[in-house]
Amino acid sequence: MNYKELVDVIAAETELPAGQVRKVGLAILEKFAGLIDSQTNFVSPVITLTAVKAPARPATEGKPAMPERKFARMAIRSKKPAVPAAG
Repeated sequence: MNYKELVDVIAAETELPAGQVRKVGLAILEKFAGLIDSQTNFVSPVITLTAVKAPARPATEGKPAMPERKFARMAIRSKKPAVPAAG
C-alpha cells in the first residue's frame, strides 16, 4: 500500500475529505521523522516506535564505509483481554 491508497482508504472510512486526511497524515509522518532524528521513542494505544541508531562503520575488505543511520522499530501493542464483570 502506498500513501495515496492509505489516504483514500482512511477518507472513505471516516467520511473526511481526502485533502484533510492527507494533510494530517503528512503532519504525523513528519513528527515521526523528527522523533527518529532526535532518538525519541513514541507510544500509542496501537503501536510503539523505538528509535535506534546504527553507528558508522569504516570500510573493510570489499565493503564500503557505512555512515551513521537512524531508524525506528515499530511494534504492534498487544491488546489486554477484557476482564469479565463479576456478578
